Amino acid sequence: MAAVLLAALAAGAAGAEKGETMNVHASLSVDARHDKVLVTFRIENRGERRVGLPREIASDTELARRLFDLREHPGDAQVPYTGRMVKRGPLGLDDYVELAPHSAHAHTIDITHAYAFKPGTHTYVIRYEGEALGDVRQLGSVNGIKTDAVMFSHTER
Repeated sequence: MAAVLLAALAAGAAGAEKGETMNVHASLSVDARHDKVLVTFRIENRGERRVGLPREIASDTELARRLFDLREHPGDAQVPYTGRMVKRGPLGLDDYVELAPHSAHAHTIDITHAYAFKPGTHTYVIRYEGEALGDVRQLGSVNGIKTDAVMFSHTER
């Protein structure tokens, strides 16, 4: 069963310099067709500064940790993360992808084998909550980003 749904959230958080606001808009969409669960993260930088997005959400091809909050619906039970786990230290500037002012970026990640989807057809809710750099040159300018929840159905065979 195909499910392509979109949810969006305007995320505004205080920047590190001059009390400015990081003006970004982040959303998720899910395509659960063809026996896969493909999650697309899209973010728009509507501000005047270059922001930094963590590579794990902006460009990595494989998850290295539980990146998304995935839950069963109804019931809200957390779906276990079964993908690889990479232990690492704090992020450095090289761990971020730059997003220019007034630009957008989208990246799709296949999470089919990274979470323990139940056999059969079930409904799930997914959301993302992470951080971005309000100024791509300053590690201390971390701001929160989160998306609204997206509901989708997936058939695990």
